[in-house]
Amino acid sequence: MEILSVLCNVKLWIQLCNVKLGCCLLLGLSRNQRMVSFRAFLNSPVGPKTTHFWGPVANWGFVAAGLADMNKPPEMISGNMTAAMCVYSGLFMRFAWMVQPRNYLLLACHASNETVQLYQFSRWAKAQGYLSEKKDEAASQ
Repeated sequence: MEILSVLCNVKLWIQLCNVKLGCCLLLGLSRNQRMVSFRAFLNSPVGPKTTHFWGPVANWGFVAAGLADMNKPPEMISGNMTAAMCVYSGLFMRFAWMVQPRNYLLLACHASNETVQLYQFSRWAKAQGYLSEKKDEAASQ
């Protein structure tokens, strides 16, 4: 029973890889083969007809906003909101990994957002004085 489960997962992985890699390999295919590949992408379990596709696409806005905020002064960063975004992305990374079929687009989106938000949180913590260098502490004692 367990072997059958693994084989089904391998088959699904191969199908998803063929869909994802199909975009890179479309140039060498005939028109009919390109249409078949495009239809396979449209009708895949994580294709654009599902929320497994459009949810992550919309969530890339969080990453774009975090990247845009890197140029702003750290005094403008909300520590509470940044911490909430870190928790949110951490939870949804786990969700993206556990949901069947696995949603790699959502996982990549939230991993990117987690990275951006942790950087923003470190900027905020340094500006608030929570992350000071050890040399400063040794000099004051």
